[in-house]
Amino acid sequence: MTSFTQQNSTLIISPATVNGQQYIAVSPIKSTQEQDLIRQLPERYWNPKHKCWYFPKNKAYWTHFKQLFAQYTLQINQGKPIQIDHPKYSKSSSGNKEYSKQEKPELNEEQQIALVSLEAQLRIRRYSSETIKTYCSSFKAFLNYYKGTPTDQLNEGDIKVYLLHLINQNNISISLQNTIINSIKFYYEKVLLRERFFIKDLRPKRSSTLPDILSESEVERLLNCTSNIKHKAILSLIYAAGLRLSEVVNLRKADLLMDQRKIHVKAGKGKKDRMTLLSEKIILRIMEYNDIYKPKYWVFEGQDGGKYSPRSVQLIFRKAVDLSKVNPYATVHTLRHSFATHLLERGTDLRVIQHLLGHGSVKTTEIYTHITDVSKAKIISPIDHLNI
Repeated sequence: MTSFTQQNSTLIISPATVNGQQYIAVSPIKSTQEQDLIRQLPERYWNPKHKCWYFPKNKAYWTHFKQLFAQYTLQINQGKPIQIDHPKYSKSSSGNKEYSKQEKPELNEEQQIALVSLEAQLRIRRYSSETIKTYCSSFKAFLNYYKGTPTDQLNEGDIKVYLLHLINQNNISISLQNTIINSIKFYYEKVLLRERFFIKDLRPKRSSTLPDILSESEVERLLNCTSNIKHKAILSLIYAAGLRLSEVVNLRKADLLMDQRKIHVKAGKGKKDRMTLLSEKIILRIMEYNDIYKPKYWVFEGQDGGKYSPRSVQLIFRKAVDLSKVNPYATVHTLRHSFATHLLERGTDLRVIQHLLGHGSVKTTEIYTHITDVSKAKIISPIDHLNI
């Protein structure tokens, strides 16, 4: 067993095989920090049976892994490879293939290098973790479709064929089509440095659909049917301040400016900071939650002390929707739409709502004027009108 000398914790590196293909297995990955690091690899999977993470064995991935864990001692186990079995995939209701963490289509080495290069360039440009995850996932699916063709030889015609395939076979949404185009465009322009990679004609016509909202009585019903103090605090805060899902899970305790009745939302969408409302009722709700759960750093923390996961918030919201019998198509983001709409209905100036939401252009905020009747009122958080 050989070692790469570094000073922190020790990780065991073992050979692994998956359906005859060579992989590298890593264990133990325990802390939140270690999990965040391993998830920076574009193609990594968790195996609960062997309690290890594993990724394809190739030079690009191995180099990337060593850079991520540069402060760790890596002990190389040269024994018998771990045998990992892949379960079969199933089809989702949308027609997309749903793969478990243990099975995803294999990329060849040239494509794996392309995927790692894309992620590296996204990180250098300080894109958000969610954007990196989305772009890498979209680009990987594109690479899989053209497995036999070198990535640098693909052109606009190939992209068009791929998009038509997704539209015809999977009926992808307009937003997903734009995301796929953005990820491909980023790779060819920022990684391969092809100037002005034209794919404008492949973009779909912008949708004019209005966002779903809940009425004030529906929001009241939804929040009141949530009995868990932490869960109620999370959903209440999203609505009271018009937060995005990513923003509420990334809030630090220091971001709640109690004395000023403001919330400092840092690095929101587009890496923009903003100030939004901190309601009196929310302050009381947060104080009650703090007394019981005693979070240390993040406003909402999981059981291990790390950030609360977006998926957990979505599950909390889904349960509340089911119990309250409100619009079953509502999502966590519906609370943000409802916040803006209810403010507008009570007479808040559109420019004020724009800044509270963090919209770069007032045109984005104007969509709420199509779904509301405006009356005059003093600006306060809409949650202060609820009996919760």
